Amino acid sequence: MPDEGRGVVMLMTKSILTFLLFLAFLFQGCAVGNVYNFSDVKAVLQAAPQKNNNVAVATLDKRDVIISKTCPPTYIGMQRAGFGNPWRVNTASGRPLSDDVTKAVSESLAIRGFRTVPVIVSYDLTEPQVKELLTQKKADRSIFVMIRQWESDTYMNIGLTYEIWLMVFGPNKELLADTSASDTKNIAGSFWDPPAAAKEKVPEAFKAVLEALLNDPKVIAALK
Repeated sequence: MPDEGRGVVMLMTKSILTFLLFLAFLFQGCAVGNVYNFSDVKAVLQAAPQKNNNVAVATLDKRDVIISKTCPPTYIGMQRAGFGNPWRVNTASGRPLSDDVTKAVSESLAIRGFRTVPVIVSYDLTEPQVKELLTQKKADRSIFVMIRQWESDTYMNIGLTYEIWLMVFGPNKELLADTSASDTKNIAGSFWDPPAAAKEKVPEAFKAVLEALLNDPKVIAALK
């Protein structure tokens, strides 16, 4: 092939690659206004009730970005578009992350036969105040979830950092069990459609965290 022909082929190849990269950045730009659905997550639990135990459930969000009001309580992460410019990702429900956690835990327990009492609390409450609200429900058991950290960060792959505590109390505020889950890890995403991959995989990671907490042997024993 003459040099002129090779030059044309190389130019066409570069143009196609540039166009493909442009499409990739365009797809990533669709992250604006992205949301993840946590409230409909159902964890698979091992615990089973005895005589349909009543369980009150509350979640307190104590993430630094929420306490400082840097981000709204609906905030759950970042989606990066184009050359890495970030956009906030919020809950699909439009409710605070803590509300979604309470709903997911309550409904997961209800599937197993527990009678659950969701207790919605604001991030500006203290731990003693939340415990008192749970005690007022006069349930057989109370589950108190505290979010210290939860943030995903997606460009093509997904970075995830979390720290969540779970405590089980008896009817007189006695601590029966406590456990926690924390990690910083990367989750395989997608080159062509990172937002779609993150919408699927971040809720899956959330489900796995809930299952790890609620299936802790100490928690299972405490819920009996």
